[in-house]
Amino acid sequence: MKEYIIHGTKVENLSKILQDGYINNKPSKKDIIILQHKPSNQIFTQLVYKDIPNQADVIPHWWDCAIVLDKKILKDLPFYATRIGGFSDKFENGKTNEETIIYGDGNLNKMPNLTKLKNVINKNLINNNLGGVEFMYSHEILFNQKIPLDKYYIKIMLIGKKNQFDSKIIDKILNLAKEKNISIKFRDYKLRGKNEKPIDNFIDSIESD
Repeated sequence: MKEYIIHGTKVENLSKILQDGYINNKPSKKDIIILQHKPSNQIFTQLVYKDIPNQADVIPHWWDCAIVLDKKILKDLPFYATRIGGFSDKFENGKTNEETIIYGDGNLNKMPNLTKLKNVINKNLINNNLGGVEFMYSHEILFNQKIPLDKYYIKIMLIGKKNQFDSKIIDKILNLAKEKNISIKFRDYKLRGKNEKPIDNFIDSIESD
C-alpha cells in the first residue's frame, strides 16, 4: 500500500517555499494565530493512504495547496504523530505527550510501523460527523526541522483550475517550479463530492501524470 505525507498550505505561501527550496519549521506571525498563539517551530503534516473508511465527501488536506512528500521522511527525520490539537509547544515533549500516537527519532533503519496511527485515523472517520473535515481532524504529524524539497518532494497539488487563482501569484509559482524542475498539478475542486472515495481519488491524482 502506498502512503504519502501531505503538508497543506495556502497557495500564497508556495512562492517562498519554492524560492527557499524547503518547508520552513518556523511559522510566520499569521500562522502562529492559527496555532492558538503557540509558536511551536514545527511543521504540521498528515498521512494519506487508500481505503480509509467512510471517506465520501471527505476533504483530503488543509488549504488549497498540498505538498506531497515521500513517506521515507518518517525514517529520516524525527517526528511524532498526535491527535488533532494534541501537539506540544516544544517538539522534544512530543515523545512523552499523552496525546502522542507514534514517534520516531530519525535515522531509522526501517520505516516506523504506522498501524497504530492508521487505526486512529480510521476510527475517527467512522465515529465522527464533522461535515467533510473528519480526516483533517483525525491526526497530525509534526517535524521540528526544515524539510528540503529536493529530497522528499513528490508533487505539488493545487485545488482548483488555473484560472481560479490570482494570475500573478500562479505565474510566479509556475516559473519557479519550472526553474527547479518541480511538478505542479491543478485538480478541479469539484472532483470532491462526485466521488465515493475522494482520498483515494486524490492519491490517484498524485500518481497520474
